[in-house]
Amino acid sequence: MADCEPTADRFMDLTVPEYAYMFGFLQADGHLRQGAGNKGRLSVEINVRDLDLLRAFQRLTPYNSSITERIRSTNFAERSHTAIWTLCSLEARTTINRLGLPYGRKSMTISPPECAFSRRDYLRGVVDADGSVGHTGQGWPFVSENAQKLAADLYYDGCLSLDRKKAAADTLKTWVRPVGMRVAPPRRRWTAWEDRVLLRLNDDAAAAKELGRTRKSCAIRLWRLRNGQAPMPSAR
Repeated sequence: MADCEPTADRFMDLTVPEYAYMFGFLQADGHLRQGAGNKGRLSVEINVRDLDLLRAFQRLTPYNSSITERIRSTNFAERSHTAIWTLCSLEARTTINRLGLPYGRKSMTISPPECAFSRRDYLRGVVDADGSVGHTGQGWPFVSENAQKLAADLYYDGCLSLDRKKAAADTLKTWVRPVGMRVAPPRRRWTAWEDRVLLRLNDDAAAAKELGRTRKSCAIRLWRLRNGQAPMPSAR
């Protein structure tokens, strides 16, 4: 941990790496609930195996907060054992809300804070709360050599993070591209003109010849257009 005394005047100073990480995590996986009057609470519920992270949040917070555990059956597991960190202070909630964590259900429109903040620590918080770090089922790193560089920058020695994701990031450091494994070319994005051609021909084989794309690519794009999974091009 960096030198960071948990005092009210420094609470959620996002230039401090630990607070930047904490805020990113809260934005991605926290719940800010407003009750009657000035009542309300901020809560984060995660798997009990990551309990140490909630204890770190508690140490960083100069207001009374609590950590509880519960075991229940969910849609994802017959036995779910989780830990919940709860903070009720109005002053603390107001600070976090003003930085960009809205009240109510988890927001799909959160964005990075507008004030100065430690960018890599903030991003690591978002990734820890709602992202994947490590290797694919085929043993390749997410996403390539670029993923190795990103993971090394985000999960530096001594940073606040989920231990299991820090360990996963560390495994990427030793990955070397196998001899003969090609580097995938940049993905070619679909243009409105190509979409119009594809819809006009309404045939993946013909479109593949016309557009210089693979038949599979044209078939998938055509399906997405027909089923509302991709926006229809404007008529010209």
